[in-house]
Amino acid sequence: MSALHAAATLGLVAVATASFLEAASPDADRASARSRPEARPQPALSAVLAGRDGRKVSGSATARPTSDGKGTEVAVTIDGDTPGATRPWHVHSGSCTKSGGVVGGGRAYSPITIDAKGKGSATATVPAALADTATYYVNIHDSAAAMSIIVACGDLGRR
Repeated sequence: MSALHAAATLGLVAVATASFLEAASPDADRASARSRPEARPQPALSAVLAGRDGRKVSGSATARPTSDGKGTEVAVTIDGDTPGATRPWHVHSGSCTKSGGVVGGGRAYSPITIDAKGKGSATATVPAALADTATYYVNIHDSAAAMSIIVACGDLGRR
């Protein structure tokens, strides 16, 4: 191996080692976090739920970050619904007029069971934080077999 080749190889090894050690240092995560913009979790949000397609359903929803900031606790209540109905519900990205995907996966949400007086409520801890750079809404669906029919909807926002 020529002296020039050996020097070049040694230089590359030194650069790679320095890069590895820098990336592995505890300060690297802090420096990396400072250099990239990051969405913060939303503060507490709420929504007024209104019936769709002539339904008399009304209600409310709240969403707030979990204590560790990595998830979202959501609570929903509805009134004026059909006694005995079971209503799937979810937080979605977007708005009632511009739909988006379910936040945190559908399995995070237990359905709402409507009581004899037409009232129901449910809570969920969603394994996703709601970013302050996005919009969200709550959908109450007709049933597991009719997810495309929306019983009630409300845009989440600071109120």
